[in-house]
Amino acid sequence: MILRQKAGVALMILFLPINGPLWRMFMEWVGRPIPVGEIPFLGISVLMFVTGTVMMASPGFGSGSDPVE
Repeated sequence: MILRQKAGVALMILFLPINGPLWRMFMEWVGRPIPVGEIPFLGISVLMFVTGTVMMASPGFGSGSDPVE
């Protein structure tokens, strides 16, 4: 796995939509509550999850492999 794919997996795990309440509880525990409503935060979470999925699943560009003749 290349670094981009590892970062994509990390984004997918961190921003699973089910983790939204955990993020909110953690940020309140730290003392910096998230000033975004539930629905917008869910949208952000899904967007970050999809970004991680694209980073993980997309092929590398310029991988250096020889073309097939």
